[in-house]
Amino acid sequence: MSVESNDTWSFSQTFTTEFQAARIDLESRLVAATAADIQELSTRLAKLSKSLSDATPSLPTYDQKLYATQIKNLEKEIEKLRTSAAPKSRFAFKRTAAAPIAAVAAPPPIQAISPPLSTPAEPTPSADGSQASLTGLLEPPPVSNGLELANHSSRYLSYNDLPSKVTPDVSPDLAISNLTRCIVNLLPPQGSDLNFSALHIRDLSDCVLLLPFTEGSALIHDIKNCVLVLGCHQFRMHTSTKVDVYLRIDSNPIIETCHGIRFGMYPSRLAPHLLQEPPLPPLTVQDFSHIRASPSPNFSLIGSKMQSEVKPWPVEPITASEKLADMLISLLPETSAL
Repeated sequence: MSVESNDTWSFSQTFTTEFQAARIDLESRLVAATAADIQELSTRLAKLSKSLSDATPSLPTYDQKLYATQIKNLEKEIEKLRTSAAPKSRFAFKRTAAAPIAAVAAPPPIQAISPPLSTPAEPTPSADGSQASLTGLLEPPPVSNGLELANHSSRYLSYNDLPSKVTPDVSPDLAISNLTRCIVNLLPPQGSDLNFSALHIRDLSDCVLLLPFTEGSALIHDIKNCVLVLGCHQFRMHTSTKVDVYLRIDSNPIIETCHGIRFGMYPSRLAPHLLQEPPLPPLTVQDFSHIRASPSPNFSLIGSKMQSEVKPWPVEPITASEKLADMLISLLPETSAL
């Protein structure tokens, strides 16, 4: 990765930390805000919006859309507060002068009546009447120029299951979604230089993923009881629970609205070249749902490197359903539901 790319990623990482901390602070203030707080909150939001506008050219497209949506949600909440705090006008009868009696005019000629122009429909509330979360996480954008591995259950999946072949001169995005009780092995063959520019992972349950290194980002949403083995430059996880992550990364991984996440080191036996590289500093996980000085209860670290090295990583294809189930039981954080 070039020096310029490294500078861009470092800026993005720093900005993300500062932006999310300011956003969460605004949200917490809005919960108990009164009419007297409207001006201060509006000023804070204007500064946050300007900082996003200034930083946008140096942010990934996904982050731009996510942060812009969060700004809009905050604007709506402040507007609701402003509306509720506005004084209500009192109703009163007013005396009006009697209108002079006009001469009866001839009726106008009959004209065709045009239907009224339609107006956009207002968004309807959810069936249970609940309000949307203040955070308003943006749905992950679809992968426009990439590959997708989706809609499988109880299978061992590999490069052969991708819709098209990946060549060393092309680094597409990869989307993995809607998998249940699957093992995904996309580790490149020995000597291969295959790579993906970014990873988009969502809606998985009871799965094990062995993924290659990427110089881009890994964006994970809505996964449950899974194991992820990957290397990336930027890691984001949202709304996930009970996930073991074996990670190789040179920036701080970020989680939000997650529970039961455990982080460990990438097993070097799945990538022998790591033995020739200097070790990275210990992981410093940032939890945007716990911006406090106390340790976050939402994640923990897998302390021993041996724990990742001795696991029976499924690098060979598995065709028998019984063996697939046994392998998942040996690796997943929770096996009672299998």
